[in-house]
Amino acid sequence: MRNKEKSEILKIGIPAVLESLLAAVVTSIDTQMISPLGKGAVSSVALTAQPKLLFFSIFFALGIAVSIFVSQAYGKKDRAEANAYFHWVLRLTIALSVVMGIALSVFATPVMRLFSRQTETLAMSVDFFRIVTGYMVFMAISTVINAAMRAIGKTNVTLVAGVLSGAVDILLNYCLIEGHWGFPRLEIKGDAIATVAGTVVSCAVSIVYLARHSDFLSLRGFFTVWRRDRTMVRNIVGKSSHIVFENLFTRIGFLLSSLIVSCLSADATAVYFTAMLLMNYTFAFGDGMQSTVVALTGRSVGAKQFDLFWRYVRWGRRAALILAAALSAIYLIGARWFYALFFSDAESVATGVEYTVCVAVIVFLQLTRIVNIAALRGLGEVKAPKRIAAFCVLVINPGIAYLLTIVGPYEVWGIWTASLVSQAAWCLMSYIKLNNNGLPTQRATGPQNKIRL
Repeated sequence: MRNKEKSEILKIGIPAVLESLLAAVVTSIDTQMISPLGKGAVSSVALTAQPKLLFFSIFFALGIAVSIFVSQAYGKKDRAEANAYFHWVLRLTIALSVVMGIALSVFATPVMRLFSRQTETLAMSVDFFRIVTGYMVFMAISTVINAAMRAIGKTNVTLVAGVLSGAVDILLNYCLIEGHWGFPRLEIKGDAIATVAGTVVSCAVSIVYLARHSDFLSLRGFFTVWRRDRTMVRNIVGKSSHIVFENLFTRIGFLLSSLIVSCLSADATAVYFTAMLLMNYTFAFGDGMQSTVVALTGRSVGAKQFDLFWRYVRWGRRAALILAAALSAIYLIGARWFYALFFSDAESVATGVEYTVCVAVIVFLQLTRIVNIAALRGLGEVKAPKRIAAFCVLVINPGIAYLLTIVGPYEVWGIWTASLVSQAAWCLMSYIKLNNNGLPTQRATGPQNKIRL
């Protein structure tokens, strides 16, 4: 790979990965800071994760969509097209997030009753869920703007936004959870307020940057509706709806698994949810890699440089395997120390160490799958990822989890087995689809032969 291409990969990839990793670290610190409130508090916040992400997934999907549109327009050097798509996705995001925020704030109790069977933690879960979703507009705006900026390589800006957001979140957690420095002791509500404050800061940083810098993306013309906007909206809805459904299918599948987990005791789920923090670190690295692969493959497709597209795919797969090996080693070596941060009893720590073995295997499957799906999205292919996700997370994962955990006697181990099987299927299916997409290996003017990786 040429030095210029390597430089571009590092320029986009390193800040993107660091930003995602930072978000995962802040989540872990959040969990550690509420752990003195008891295992019930840890489980109450953890049980809001899946319903929260289910609704937030709409905006994550819009972020992916705008990244595809903007990266391909960037490859074509078409600034007008990039900004037109960016503005329309942002308008849809603001409208949806305001409506959904009001609705979820009002109906927080029935929503959490639907998604949790732990009656002893319900009240705390409702408090956290109501505050975080009620102000989701800031998270939604930040998600879309940052996704658009990553598509043009401005990952250093999104990293700064993430650093400031995390710093505010942790600082307010310290002040509000247990009531330090003269602040009131708000416990779970304090954690939720700190989370919202962090998203407000991230949103503000992104908006201020775009207001002051207009080298490719700009907020100018945001309130102007052009004649061709109707066609553009149809393109956005047509493309992003598949991504929305893919994310919704994924979250619904995880919710089904979460419902199965919530049938177990709070003591059993506390260790499981803490182990899932390690999965969050993997997701963080994967999310950073996804942003990089979508941006670079989207650009190469927009410029019709298909040989470059495949070089980026090969780099992504190799990087995924190397990173997975490193993460697995770190997780296994540091497992006992990690769980000791959250639990004082030896039994919980030992159980967590056993769960980490499953995590170490899943890492390889997860990161490779993320790269494959990201490359498909860079191509503009959104139907296949939706179908693959639906089968793996709506059928395989909850089906095996139910049989082994509820029908069978394996409890939490049934959940881990289901995760291993579904991730393996997801990885294999995405690999086959990407390798058999019929994309030419050379530029548009060159031979139209298919490549086999």
